[in-house]
Amino acid sequence: MLSDVIVALATPPGRSALALIRLSGRGAFDVGAKVLHPFHPDRPRAAVRVAVRHPTTGEDLDLGIAICYPAPASYTGEDQIEIATHGGLLVPGEVVAACVAAGARPAEPGEFTRRALQNGKVDLVQAEATADLIDAGAPAQRRRALQQLERGLSRRLETLREEILQLEALIAYDIDFPEEDEGPVPPEQVERAWHVVHDRLARLLATAPEGERLHAGALVVIAGPPNAGKSSLFNALLGHERAIVTEIPGTTRDAIEAPAVFEGFPFRLVDTAGLRVSPDRVEQLGIEVSRRYLAGADLVLFCEEAGTASAAAAAFLSEIKTPVLFVATKTDLQPTARPPDRPSAAVSVVTGAGLDTVRHKLAEAAFGSLVRMGDVEPIVTRARHRAALAEALRELEEFQAARARGVDAAATATHLVAAVGALDDLIGVVTPDDVLDRVFGSFCVGK
Repeated sequence: MLSDVIVALATPPGRSALALIRLSGRGAFDVGAKVLHPFHPDRPRAAVRVAVRHPTTGEDLDLGIAICYPAPASYTGEDQIEIATHGGLLVPGEVVAACVAAGARPAEPGEFTRRALQNGKVDLVQAEATADLIDAGAPAQRRRALQQLERGLSRRLETLREEILQLEALIAYDIDFPEEDEGPVPPEQVERAWHVVHDRLARLLATAPEGERLHAGALVVIAGPPNAGKSSLFNALLGHERAIVTEIPGTTRDAIEAPAVFEGFPFRLVDTAGLRVSPDRVEQLGIEVSRRYLAGADLVLFCEEAGTASAAAAAFLSEIKTPVLFVATKTDLQPTARPPDRPSAAVSVVTGAGLDTVRHKLAEAAFGSLVRMGDVEPIVTRARHRAALAEALRELEEFQAARARGVDAAATATHLVAAVGALDDLIGVVTPDDVLDRVFGSFCVGK
């Protein structure tokens, strides 16, 4: 990647007390000298009050604070300047334009962090964690992103990589000393080393389903017959009125999705049209949308009015394989009704009874392993991570299978080399530009 000077607003545009503008690249201090007065690159990491002037017209644009970070002691590893200006829609944009007039170019999305990766300040997992921390909407997301930013997952991957390399070193003896009957390393030593790294890699990979769910938010679809209290439960769980509620069956005609946080974990709640046979064409379309959501759900809340028959539930269960939590609704109208003998909860949105139980059961069902694990062990949170780990695990298993077939040591070792390569791709040791484009394309411009 080029090291020319880039500039971007690092804070959201709009009315605010302050805005932050970033400059980075070879020649950033030359640009700063044209725009900032006085300019002191010889005072690194010192906050200096400056006048910001347009380099061509000489017009004063603002009074602000500038901090210089000489390379390599900066976020990007390049010469970098951070300029704090007054906020608003006009001033920050004019300051960015002045920097462009002085020789900088507008940064691309994520380009500052991409340069940090290029210059060895972060690895690719840390770069992704930076975006995850910015996007976090639930405490569990923030904690995991911060752990990855502090190299929790990276250190685990480096340990796995080193263990595979040590296993490869054991195999090298078979290659270097072929005249030995058993080789200088006992086969059981190789076996033990293989089992250690294989089991650790498999355990890390096993965190992927809940980790990816944590990253995206667990999709919970509220389903059931019409007028079973689905929309009322949806609103009650959210804590505000989001869906229209009436006593008329079939009120909900489309799926309504909203984010929620239960016990610190992220969810995407979806209220759906009641499942029934209806002559109404619009309602039929809503029911078709409901079934599509149900097909992709992580969990389903199936609502039944307390004390009613469960024929609809039996039919529903015969069609779906997604984990289901049954909810007996309107218990204030049927206080003596007992929930059915299956994973269930009983709620009343009028009194609020049972809502905390539903939230707890959803968190346990969607993130039970993470709850029990705590925040100590690293987890896999992205599909890219899962794919790379699955490839490394497959190569390890191919290595063991080849040894069992009696394949020569040099050929079996190629699987270990491939396993290390998969981990290198995950950390970002050598990563194709198209992969980097996909990763950083989702970043904000000033990050």
